[in-house]
Amino acid sequence: MRVRQRETGLLVTGLTLAAVVLGTVAPAEAAKTPKRHDSKTEDVLLVHGIDWIGEASFDCKSGWKELKKEFKEHYWKGKVRSVAFYKKDKNCDLRIAKAGANDSIEKLGKALAGKIYEEYTSKGRSVDLVGHSMGGLVIREALSGVAKKKRGYPSKLFVEDVVTLGTPHEGTNSSHCWYIPCAEMRKKSSFFKQLQKNPQSAQGTDWTAIASDADEAVGEDTATAGGVKHWVRYKNLPGAKDHSGLRTTRNKTLTVKWRNLPKAATGWRKGDAPLDMTRAALYWHSKW
Repeated sequence: MRVRQRETGLLVTGLTLAAVVLGTVAPAEAAKTPKRHDSKTEDVLLVHGIDWIGEASFDCKSGWKELKKEFKEHYWKGKVRSVAFYKKDKNCDLRIAKAGANDSIEKLGKALAGKIYEEYTSKGRSVDLVGHSMGGLVIREALSGVAKKKRGYPSKLFVEDVVTLGTPHEGTNSSHCWYIPCAEMRKKSSFFKQLQKNPQSAQGTDWTAIASDADEAVGEDTATAGGVKHWVRYKNLPGAKDHSGLRTTRNKTLTVKWRNLPKAATGWRKGDAPLDMTRAALYWHSKW
């Protein structure tokens, strides 16, 4: 198993002499692709989900409190940076947009791709990503848009690992919201038809999807879809709301099963909580 129990090892352009003599600026040397490796030194970007009720905002400090604590307590050396994309998001570490509730997932994905390129890829650095709910689709759109060479996206990205938590990779049946991203997330939407499954960065990207059978918002069947190599599925989480619990639950032993292609899925057994699994999945670059 790639995610081992607890802690078993678990972001200049220069002037050449010729350019100076000729009075021109030589193009910057292309950033080399970083090697994939098991490491706690990667920066991690945390991308939250949709808020279509109220003023479209997310408090990164409270929303990502437990996951940041998880990384800190296990001596993660890279920066763990929460991402703001709504105009009224607060207490976040990195802003990519000032969007409203009606802005599309594609717009957010393009903004995320641009920020990753600016902060990391252009400097020859790779990054790990975590997305909760719609945040996982924002990540998937960012990588998919680059892979498909869509207009306005960077030419490449270096993203080593992605973990999604309760992300509707094949859509939802919700009909209670009529904002653009809600329509995009409905099953068989035109958004999903153009979205790549398991999109890869220039470095190669290892995807892990984490789900709960008791998720009241996103079914485990769609949360473990998307062509991912690894998935982790819980029977249920402590508390009344498993969807937000996937973003907050740690340091517990729960009933879980997992799959790591090409191996078949395991049966139900005891295993670590979602945030423990998230940290471990970002550490191991390929194996379980």
